[in-house]
Amino acid sequence: MFRTLFLMACLSLAAPHVWAAGYDYVPQADAAYRQDTWTSPHDLALESEAPVSLIPFPQQVKWGRGSMDVSNIGSLKPVYDFPHHKICATVLAACKDAAAQLKGSQSLTVRFIRDSKALPSEHLSEGYKLVINKKGVHITACTDSARFNGLQTLRQMLATGNGKLPYCEITDWPAFKHRGYMQDCGRNFRSVERIKQELALASLLKINTFHWHLTDYPAWHIQCKAYPQLNDPKHRTRDLNDTYTYDQIREVIRFAKERNITVIPELDMPGHSAYFERAFGFKMHTEQGMKIVGDLLDEFCKEIPKELCPIIHFGADEVRIPNAAQFVGFVTKKLQSHGRTPMQWASHRDLPVGEHSLEQRWGEGADLVAKSIPKDRITRRAFDSTMGYANLFDPALLVRRYFFMRPCGVECGDSLRLGPIICIWPDGKVDNKEYIPGMCAMWPGLMAMAERAWKGGAADGDHLPLEMTAAETTATKAFSLFEKRMQTLRRTMYAAEDFPVWAESGVTWTVVEPVATKDAAPVREKVLQGKVDGLKARRALGANLYFRTRPDTGYLGMYPSTKPGHTVWAVTTIDAKQAGPQKFMLGFDAPARSNRRYTGVPKNGEWSGCGTRIWLNGKEIKNPRTYQLAGQNNHPGNAWNFEKPLDPEEIWWVQEPIEIELQKGTNTFIIEQPYVGEHQSWGVSLIPVKE
Repeated sequence: MFRTLFLMACLSLAAPHVWAAGYDYVPQADAAYRQDTWTSPHDLALESEAPVSLIPFPQQVKWGRGSMDVSNIGSLKPVYDFPHHKICATVLAACKDAAAQLKGSQSLTVRFIRDSKALPSEHLSEGYKLVINKKGVHITACTDSARFNGLQTLRQMLATGNGKLPYCEITDWPAFKHRGYMQDCGRNFRSVERIKQELALASLLKINTFHWHLTDYPAWHIQCKAYPQLNDPKHRTRDLNDTYTYDQIREVIRFAKERNITVIPELDMPGHSAYFERAFGFKMHTEQGMKIVGDLLDEFCKEIPKELCPIIHFGADEVRIPNAAQFVGFVTKKLQSHGRTPMQWASHRDLPVGEHSLEQRWGEGADLVAKSIPKDRITRRAFDSTMGYANLFDPALLVRRYFFMRPCGVECGDSLRLGPIICIWPDGKVDNKEYIPGMCAMWPGLMAMAERAWKGGAADGDHLPLEMTAAETTATKAFSLFEKRMQTLRRTMYAAEDFPVWAESGVTWTVVEPVATKDAAPVREKVLQGKVDGLKARRALGANLYFRTRPDTGYLGMYPSTKPGHTVWAVTTIDAKQAGPQKFMLGFDAPARSNRRYTGVPKNGEWSGCGTRIWLNGKEIKNPRTYQLAGQNNHPGNAWNFEKPLDPEEIWWVQEPIEIELQKGTNTFIIEQPYVGEHQSWGVSLIPVKE
């Protein structure tokens, strides 16, 4: 259980089978299904012709004729075509990381050129030009960051080109200055080695910002010399003996910097600080507490110099205190006295943002949760974390949202709109920390975020994560091509990581629209018999259907206004070249990793805790999986910061596939899915896969 599944879509997927009676399609639904208002920021023909898989896809690319044999390359050798340049740390780190993944014995020379006229002047800080031809490999760039970015593209080409390095000319730069991710080590301590491993993998995607959440309710996980009682296990509720020493923090920051990543440490205050009251007997915002807060910030800034850490995040979220302005002013002035830029969470639930603080926008409310943040909502320097947390959504919906939605509500960043940070908040206790990336779909989410933050894009795709358009539309073609790139990188450079997303393009459904569950029986009979004249139905695309998600995600989906007490039917066909068992990932509800709300582990023989039924070729089939927690853990209410860890049995996408016996030719699946309560993520996932 919970192994990495190296899976990809494998079966021939047909259009929905229509019985003799046929379906009465709703014209409005079909019109929405076939709309094509989204445009790709690059030519899809260039992507479909690409001999390699690159994430993010370059801004400009010309594929040449011919290629270089690199099947025996085991290292990269940087050479500079300009004098007096010492090989920089980022180039050395990229070459070192490449050597760890390459398996050959030969060295590939990479020649660096400095030419400020090779790129638009506004993109010189990170932009690069990569040329591969008979003369060799050349990267033109004006900064170490730009050289590093060019090397990461080269590394992806080496990994996905099947031993060939295609001739090409790539001119590339990012749309947003910052492309980041957050890891919550305050609630669930992560080892330094694992953090470094993830930073190295994130840098492959040209992610350049790491938001390191170091303190939260369970503990102050930072070494404290002034007040060692903060490190006393008796004041902690999780990971009792785990503390990051200042040496380790510096080590992580230096490691990240060598990979062109800026670390933003977060010392969350005055909220999320129950450990503080346990250690001292009073709260942070009191006069006594603020004295200690000042000492903590002085010590941290002394130990972690500003050249390593120019930005310090001090949280200020989800808390109400009587002296809010005083506290924010005190902390921001203290950080500024050490030459740091303060940063705060920015939502209606947080303390007021200080005049000189960076904002991190989040939780904009139910009216905005389904959309990119409006451009005019950002009036000061801000990061965007409003597109959804990695631990909140099912993996496929998370990937769709980051692929289609616009960071900061704009085509490209500017002096105020800095870029996105995707956040990973397991919240509850996790015994085995290796579960976190899989349970939270970390790597698929980061790939989608990295693509959009680098590419940008003028198109408004806010509606697309909820319901994919028809196969011939630009949006669906672009998403399908992105899935292929993602799956290739998953099998190569991310092969050792849990990666719970499978290609979903190509599965087409007919969905019989919701009826009251009390009236379900006659509708069920009509659907099973194919006698569906008069029933409202619509087409839907993608192996993952979302009818209505939980309230904490804003009731997203195909039927956002439908209340519990209704049932839908989803029908699709899958063609099999021969009879026999085929593997599927099937899922019908799973808890958010934050608040645990969902309908529970299925009873043995059943498909879900919400009464899902499946018919295959007219015969009802039962779930063959045996659950140790069968029928348990129905959580209709929130369970924030829960101490009983989630079990992998509760997360369908981290389990092994289920084998289902198919007949040769066309196989018709009918899935009945009731909506039993708002704690249910109401949807259907039926993904054909193979190892």
